[in-house]
Amino acid sequence: MSRSRRSQASPQGMVAEENASPNQIGHKILQEIRERILGWHYPPGHHLGEPELSEEFAASRVPVREALRALTEQGLVEKVPNQGCFVRQPDAEATHHLYDLRLALEFFVVERLARSGMSEEWLTQLRANWEPLLSVRADAPVDGDLLVRMDEEFHMALARGLANPYLVSSLQDINDRLRFVRLVVVTTPHRIHSTAGEHLAIIQAITRRDPEAARRALRQNLQHARNQIEIAIAQGLNRAHSAKQASPAVP
Repeated sequence: MSRSRRSQASPQGMVAEENASPNQIGHKILQEIRERILGWHYPPGHHLGEPELSEEFAASRVPVREALRALTEQGLVEKVPNQGCFVRQPDAEATHHLYDLRLALEFFVVERLARSGMSEEWLTQLRANWEPLLSVRADAPVDGDLLVRMDEEFHMALARGLANPYLVSSLQDINDRLRFVRLVVVTTPHRIHSTAGEHLAIIQAITRRDPEAARRALRQNLQHARNQIEIAIAQGLNRAHSAKQASPAVP
């Protein structure tokens, strides 16, 4: 899995800003480490040492310690007494729980949109994004990262349609945590066709003001990914450990 541009940027340049406050520095360190964990750049079990991170980010130990504390509260890091902090092993059961929560929130979104409606301009744009993918050739090259971003943006666009910032924030956090599943699921021509068809079915149900049809289409869309959770975890672990072995000097 390729690292994002943000992850490739110099951490020192990112956090050691002349006028940055301690809170800003701590938040940026937190976001960077979180992105690395969720992107599998740090394999499960990776030790997150305060001295090494402080040196890498050109910051004192205080914001690093606060970032690790926040990540522990988020369930991404485990603190072991007298040993330090380590990246937690992904858990299939916890991932299924996240899908339960995502399904409940998105059920609310599509049902509310189907009752209240969305602007035709917005619906037209969503259709235009996905209709061309119905004709993708079976042997066409697949840009997995692009498709994952498109899939996430589709669901987040629906959520933003309710103008509820707390709902949007909650779903964005869930999407961040489930991105590794999408990278396995939405990356074959066959699945691209299926995903496009399912998204268009959701749009059609909202257009027809049919909440029940919108819920059915959404459930079908999410179910395939849920069936691939264990495979996604296994592939993610394999990639993360392979990358670690190939680049032992990378933090």
